[in-house]
Amino acid sequence: MRLGLLRVFKIRSFQFMFGSALLILTVLALHHLTNSLIYIVSIGEKELGAVENARDIELFVEDLTKRCSDLYGLELEFEEDVVLIRELRPDFETDPETVQARIRQLASFYTNAYMISVDGKPFVPVTCAEELDKVIEFLKEEYLAYTEDRTANILEVALLEELALLEHQAALDDLYTAEEIVAMLTEEKDYSAENSMGDALASSRSNASRYISKRPAYNHSTLEFTENELSAGSSVSFGSDISISVRIVEEITEVEKIPFEVEYSEDKNMLTTESEIINPGFEGEKEIIFQVVTENGDEVERIVISENVIKEPQAQVEKIGLKEPPSPVSSGQLIWPVQGQGIIYNGYSSSHQAIDIHIEHGTNVLAADAGVVTYSGYGGTQGNYLILHHGTFWTLYLHNSQNLVKQGERVSRGQVIAKVGATGRAFGPHLHFEVRVDDGSRKWLSYYQHEAVNPMQFFNR
Repeated sequence: MRLGLLRVFKIRSFQFMFGSALLILTVLALHHLTNSLIYIVSIGEKELGAVENARDIELFVEDLTKRCSDLYGLELEFEEDVVLIRELRPDFETDPETVQARIRQLASFYTNAYMISVDGKPFVPVTCAEELDKVIEFLKEEYLAYTEDRTANILEVALLEELALLEHQAALDDLYTAEEIVAMLTEEKDYSAENSMGDALASSRSNASRYISKRPAYNHSTLEFTENELSAGSSVSFGSDISISVRIVEEITEVEKIPFEVEYSEDKNMLTTESEIINPGFEGEKEIIFQVVTENGDEVERIVISENVIKEPQAQVEKIGLKEPPSPVSSGQLIWPVQGQGIIYNGYSSSHQAIDIHIEHGTNVLAADAGVVTYSGYGGTQGNYLILHHGTFWTLYLHNSQNLVKQGERVSRGQVIAKVGATGRAFGPHLHFEVRVDDGSRKWLSYYQHEAVNPMQFFNR
């Protein structure tokens, strides 16, 4: 009996020990299996690594989103979710710091924003509705800048296109500020004296295939400001071939000159080539108010609103002669018009219908042929100058230091009639010499009345 009980005890002890060992092995296996289950972290299709604690990554993503939102003053969300999947990866090492660094590197955010539309066409996205108001005001200010130096009363400033806002979700680095939008639209403007607004802003256009923003972006590793973009998102095109036109209506006050009339009195004792101003004339002035309409700086309409005479013009009274001048005795062959050789440094051309003979100051100027002095006096650009009539042609002598003959005087071929100088608009001493063919009137009424010919054809040079 005792032997049977002992046998049963031994059997049961063995069974207990075997069951305990099996239980321990099962527990150890389960523990090993549990430790081999880790969280694989990915964004999109890109696997970033593994972590043991999913909550740590969730808290990191929440903190990163909040810090970036605070940085930009916007409610941000990840463009792609950070996905955590628990998997059995025996002997796979977890590295939460590396996973967090890769999340920073690949993080790309979007926000609920607005899309500016122009006449119903999408243009560029902005953060808030206030940016559209800024764009409109900045554009108006840009185009009003050129009126600051004018006597203008601005009546109206308006955009010709309709700008509106549409709700839009945009990546953070695709958002524009009002300043950036205005820079795109007016980046080629030039208000210098050499360029009119019409030339500089002839086309207010946007070719925003991708405007590179210089806004500071989040540094994925240190949360400091840098000049890099927040994410490496793909290029986005907005609003190509969209233009915005600014229309300005203004009143402009201008003062214009009123030309004076010339009244003539005749004197039979004066030569027909002579004239004398008895009473000089004076221009008047009138104030004109225009209503001017410009679009993008180009004037498209101008209407006279009112005119007011400020100063009446005063007529000029001139005495003209009736006596025919003596007929010049011309040989028809010209001599060199200065005493000495000189240097021709500016020859005859369509834009310079004369020859310029450079020679020492004070050199004698000679009558190229016998004739009558039609004019001896001073002109603004000509300086002291003479006009001689030779019957079928005229000769002109400009920039003299002094004239030695008077109007109406008869001169002989080779006679000294002036001294070389640099009066009027002249660069150094020289004689500006012209030959003009008489138009048949035998009278000099205006400077360009008679056709100019090349003087060199008259000289054996």
